Amino acid sequence: MVYLRYGFDDTFQGFSKTLYRQSLFEKCLSFIGWIYRLVFSRARPKEMRLDDDTNNKPRKHENIGPTAALVAYYRSFSDIPFAKEVALEINAEKLCEGLTVKDHALLSKALIAFEARFKSIDVVLQQYTDVTHYIEIPAGFSTRGLAMTMGNQPISYVECDFDPILQEKQKLVARLLVHKNEQPIPNLRYQAASILDGEQLDRVASQLTAGRVAIITEGLISYLTPQEKIIASQNVRKVLAARGGVWIVSDLTRLFKPDDSKAAELRNRISATTGFSPITGCFASIRDAKHFFTRLGFKVHDYRRSEVMDKLSTKESSGLSNRQIKQFLQQQATFALEV
Repeated sequence: MVYLRYGFDDTFQGFSKTLYRQSLFEKCLSFIGWIYRLVFSRARPKEMRLDDDTNNKPRKHENIGPTAALVAYYRSFSDIPFAKEVALEINAEKLCEGLTVKDHALLSKALIAFEARFKSIDVVLQQYTDVTHYIEIPAGFSTRGLAMTMGNQPISYVECDFDPILQEKQKLVARLLVHKNEQPIPNLRYQAASILDGEQLDRVASQLTAGRVAIITEGLISYLTPQEKIIASQNVRKVLAARGGVWIVSDLTRLFKPDDSKAAELRNRISATTGFSPITGCFASIRDAKHFFTRLGFKVHDYRRSEVMDKLSTKESSGLSNRQIKQFLQQQATFALEV
């Protein structure tokens, strides 16, 4: 009843035109967040503090770091710009050997999934031709910022993550530029920040000149608890409400089927190593994901990853048929969220 009364319905655009009602809306979001914290702290205390597979390890978000190497390893099989070079520079295969599961079928799907996720986000970003400011949070070992800023002066790109990862990232990017006889890129910057800290996110955005901004969150939502997803959404919405732009979100639903034993083994290894399960924040369906973000004041644009099938370089090496790939990717979505 709260969100219907204060505008989480089709009347949202009307009431948001005035400062008073905008303030009321923000208060309403905070109230909903408080309700979620109350409900989940009582009804699901374990999920709010710990992952289902962590043996009671505390949730420290910096522990997710090893998964950045795992993603870099999977991307190294593709033609994503600089993906192979980055994987070699950080020795990704060695770093993530405790996480990987030696199974050809699982590897085939992972190669398709992570290449499609990256390229799907790129395709969605291309819909926003008026955006020249980008914040990728967390950036991990993604090469998107490097590829977009090299030789492209109008672009301003800030990569955010935990400080240890950013330090390694800056070193490897510097080495790559030297190898390619390229000069340092002044419009590619790095700043330690968490999407769960509104003040940190505000500081990152304040360093960019005026203009709409694209906030890219790849590979994070599925690790967050219900409360954390609300906090992240509120923080991003505040930035977009002030500047305009779009939030690109992926990993909304489960990547693999619940009865896939090898995928379960991979998930358990990630959980044991990081203290986080990669399905903690997954929605039961894309429809549920749409409802969640709509309720929090976003307009949802739904892009399915099957739309980038023709752009995938790993199709042949995966050994999967076009029909299998399409069926697999059609169940995965990339959302473009606008206030």
